[in-house]
Amino acid sequence: MNAPAPRHVLALLDDAAAAPDVIELSTALAQQLQRPLEVVYVESVPALVAAALPFTQVLAETRAQWTAFAPQDVESGYRAQLARLREIAARATTRRAVRWSLRTVRGALAQAVVELHAESDLMVVGTAGVRPPALPRVVPARRPLRIAVVTDDSPAAAQAREVAQQVATALGGVLTVHRASGDAAAAAARDRHCDLFVLPRGLVAPAVLATLARPALVVG
Repeated sequence: MNAPAPRHVLALLDDAAAAPDVIELSTALAQQLQRPLEVVYVESVPALVAAALPFTQVLAETRAQWTAFAPQDVESGYRAQLARLREIAARATTRRAVRWSLRTVRGALAQAVVELHAESDLMVVGTAGVRPPALPRVVPARRPLRIAVVTDDSPAAAQAREVAQQVATALGGVLTVHRASGDAAAAAARDRHCDLFVLPRGLVAPAVLATLARPALVVG
């Protein structure tokens, strides 16, 4: 009987701006755990809906005037970001000798975390608002990566602490443990200087992910 295929590390993004560090982190974790990596690009349905409204306009960085914005502009942006993600992932995984794949889904990032939970017990989530500092060992940094794990008494929390330690070891990071008391977002927010939040799945909800200013590693 064939052995079961190893579960992927999933990296979920809805904007390529966060990709260099999120994919580097995901690739390092996949290498450490000897798992393949799957990058999932979430094409925002709310963005398409907004672009379809007759009054939607956009102000480009290189222009001084507002211009019309249509769904085809969003679709073009999706293709450009997907190409960028493929390029970044190819470089990172080649350097660390990690098998990888890339796919797209449509929806919203927080909902994708819920819908894809059965596919992997390790999901690294980065959003358009996530702009983490350069990771150690990628670009020289003055300080180590700061990792905050939010924990409770659940089995997933024990796994989260173990995985957080593996990430810290792989990337030369410093680990801080926060005890979740009712609200995981409030517990995580106590460490405003961390670069990565590690959360057991039971403490993750769309509202929690929306409050985090750094990438989140969802475990369990």
